[in-house]
Amino acid sequence: MRRVSPALALVLCVAALAAPIACAATGSIEGRVIDRHTGEALFPADVVVVGTTLGGIASRDGRFTIRDVPEGAHRVRASMMGYELDVRDVVVAADRAIRLDFELTPDVLDIGLDVVIAAKHFEKDGEKPVSFRSLIPEEMRRAPGSVEDVFRVVQSMPGVSPVDMTTSNLVVRGGDPSENRTLLENIEIPNPVHFARPGGTIGSVSVISPGLLERVDFLTGGFPAKYGDRISSVFEMKLRDGNRASYSTDLNLNLAGFSFALDGPAPGGGTMLCSVRRGVFDLLTPVVGLQALPAYWDLVGKLTYDIGSSNRLSLIGVYYPDDLELAADPEEEERHGEWPELDLDRHDYGGAVGLNWRCVFGERAYLLTTAAHVTNGWTTKRGTYVEPALVGDDIREDETDLKTELTYRVSDRLNVRTGVFWETIRSHHTAWSIADTANTGHVIPAFHVTSDPPPTYKTGSYAQATVRPTGRLSLTGGLRYDYYDLTGESNSSPRLGLSLGLTDRTSLNVAYGHYYQTAAPHQVALHPSNTALKSSRSVHYIVGLEHLLSDATRMSVEAYHKELDDAFVESYATGEVTNEGSGYARGVEFYLQRKMAGNLVGSVAYTYSISMRQDGDDLSEYYSEYDRPHNLTLVGSYRFSDSWQVGARFQYATGNPYTPAAGVEERGGEWFVLQGARNSARCPDYHMLDVRVDRTFRFKGWTLMGYLDLWNIYGRQNVTWYGYGVDESGTLTKINANEGMSEMIPILGLEVAF
Repeated sequence: MRRVSPALALVLCVAALAAPIACAATGSIEGRVIDRHTGEALFPADVVVVGTTLGGIASRDGRFTIRDVPEGAHRVRASMMGYELDVRDVVVAADRAIRLDFELTPDVLDIGLDVVIAAKHFEKDGEKPVSFRSLIPEEMRRAPGSVEDVFRVVQSMPGVSPVDMTTSNLVVRGGDPSENRTLLENIEIPNPVHFARPGGTIGSVSVISPGLLERVDFLTGGFPAKYGDRISSVFEMKLRDGNRASYSTDLNLNLAGFSFALDGPAPGGGTMLCSVRRGVFDLLTPVVGLQALPAYWDLVGKLTYDIGSSNRLSLIGVYYPDDLELAADPEEEERHGEWPELDLDRHDYGGAVGLNWRCVFGERAYLLTTAAHVTNGWTTKRGTYVEPALVGDDIREDETDLKTELTYRVSDRLNVRTGVFWETIRSHHTAWSIADTANTGHVIPAFHVTSDPPPTYKTGSYAQATVRPTGRLSLTGGLRYDYYDLTGESNSSPRLGLSLGLTDRTSLNVAYGHYYQTAAPHQVALHPSNTALKSSRSVHYIVGLEHLLSDATRMSVEAYHKELDDAFVESYATGEVTNEGSGYARGVEFYLQRKMAGNLVGSVAYTYSISMRQDGDDLSEYYSEYDRPHNLTLVGSYRFSDSWQVGARFQYATGNPYTPAAGVEERGGEWFVLQGARNSARCPDYHMLDVRVDRTFRFKGWTLMGYLDLWNIYGRQNVTWYGYGVDESGTLTKINANEGMSEMIPILGLEVAF
């Protein structure tokens, strides 16, 4: 890693020498203003750049263009009589058009109430009164410790526990990463992180670069009836539209990979956005001296066409293949008593293509219909140099989805949303393994499973209503119905939410709901009895207080309790999965957040929580593997000028639980490890500090942006797992899974925009 420093010095020196030729320039801001509930274009909405005389009135189709905006950071405000104000922060680049869309919420005013017109940076959605956060591009792209990975950014939010510094997967309120639903433009992405698989915490980087996103909505609990089949969280991404007037290009190089992005007008009057990224981990293999590092690609595209003023079509596509090959050393084949270094051949892939049709009906209703096909699969072969396929799998799951949702604003006080969906599921599953004996003496028999079930389906519907009887009270009630043909199961899920404005700046928020998660096809395929699996269920109880300290600073306290039953319990010896699991997760979260207003942006997030599990009524309760009672994250960035920004992130968390060894035992001439109580010990506490420096150079017609992100700046070795081994003499050895991972990692990133 030290070889990066000379390259960094060279880049900064060259850029510093070139800086004198940089010249002031302007760009433009374009977009639309629409009604959040109906999608109707808002005319004549007023859009202005705060603190300047720049701005204008949106046209009859809701479009606006603001030209000659000086490059740099700006706040843009959209307003219209009868709607709440919306303010966004943007960074304008020279000779480029920045896309910025506004969705305004109808304002309900009671006679006698004082009306305070202020620039609000925090969105309040009556349908999502609790556990809701939203991110804009600049918050995602410049966050310290994130390497421009949106999932690493939200790891700084309350209720989210860090797994370790190598992964982007999310552990939300004590839940497994597979309990989180990820949507891209209303299309589900099963594994949104490279090298992630269901039920695991490994995963290196998001498949969607934050530079492609217009916004991200993240719900860590209490989500409304439109979201189903997950019991922990919803992560929803919206791609930005391309510019209508001109083309722009971005080249980016960092640890996440080398990417090329292009956006601009499309033939026929539409807009386009496309991106290709190639990971660079494998190219660093000879530099870092490892046997091999993973290789990956991701491709993302979006085409958008407006048909008149009432219809919009968007075609979205994403594809992401991953590859990792490790060759075993033949000289290590003769080691006695244990498997030698394994040969590994791993290929993961995923993709989706979908069409969204949004149709506006008059001033009060719109219909959103989505048709999509989603693919997810992986193959693995592990073994020795002589026998490379002792253990392996070949899994593919395909879904074809059709869903439609009608949103109707009955009045300014009542909004109704209803939808139906159908998913056709096809799957193939092959897995095999030779017989093995674990170091605890547990015998794992050989097996070979092949499953090619006929196509099955999921279907269902939902309805919800949001009523605002006064300007300070919002009530949302919803009911969801799901049916899964593979297991013959149906479930009904009631959801309730309330937000009460105690003052102009303080609100009380409450939510309650039932949530179900069906067994995935690869789980059902492991054993014939698994076709009788019921869905795992969670019941959420959430209450919180939220207070605006200023228009750009918000403080919140939220308490939650999640009750779990019919949870999946898998036998790794037989592959049988049952619903005998239960448990709970509860906690209190504190969050202080300052949005991008002025030069300072940052947050303080603290969570105290506990997560317990039980694998049967007669078995002992234990800490879940994701139980981390204390989580503290401090994030801050300061913009010294439009050219310089410095930020830092500090994370602290209680260490992971693990099962200790109680000793060793000799059986039949061999030594085995005796396990202690499950998850009764803990790894050392987790903490690390990341520091990031951003520098922007502006030239005539193009911009160079560089950053240095220093991970783990004081070289903390964070242990996330301990294992045990025993040799032929009966000597017990404690194994640190993170041995050697105790160095600061400097990450250089460069982006060229023109």
